[in-house]
Amino acid sequence: MHGPSWINLLLGAGLALWVVELLVIWRAATREGADPIARVSGAAIFFVLALPVAIAAPDLVERLAGFWERLTAFDAGSGRGEPVARLVIGGKSFPLTGERIRIGRFGNNDLVLDHPTVSAYHAELVRRPDGRYELTDNASSNGTRINGTPIRSAVLRDGDLITIGALSMHYLMRPAGEPGLEGAPRLSRRRAG
Repeated sequence: MHGPSWINLLLGAGLALWVVELLVIWRAATREGADPIARVSGAAIFFVLALPVAIAAPDLVERLAGFWERLTAFDAGSGRGEPVARLVIGGKSFPLTGERIRIGRFGNNDLVLDHPTVSAYHAELVRRPDGRYELTDNASSNGTRINGTPIRSAVLRDGDLITIGALSMHYLMRPAGEPGLEGAPRLSRRRAG
């Protein structure tokens, strides 16, 4: 084989190894309940060392994932550079991109909270014309609170502490790079808890 053929072979093998490593990272993140997109985006930059770096330095992978999230934290669809609203649960961020987000224990909710104190269809978030979200309790067994106060329905403000059953989460509007709570999953059917 000539020089360029060896180079092509090495590059092809490296690319195949990289793709396999990213798939392994994706599956591991999914099994752990972490955001696979954030984990892969944080590790991918290391090319064929993606898997060893993800195992040996998960904090570095998380910081890189946070970097990529900060670059994409603004809602590109609005054209106005507005931050994307999100819920932060246990250090994981769940962007709110739909007009209506159902929250509950059953798997067909948009945000699944697998906890015995959460009702099957506990609550829902509805985006208002001003871009803020309104949280409505769906007559749940254990109630919904905002900043410790029981609610039936309330418009959320940046930094609100939401308690659904016994699970707490924060509602954030500021970009992920600003001081506050961090995390980065971007999933359509999201499981938390």
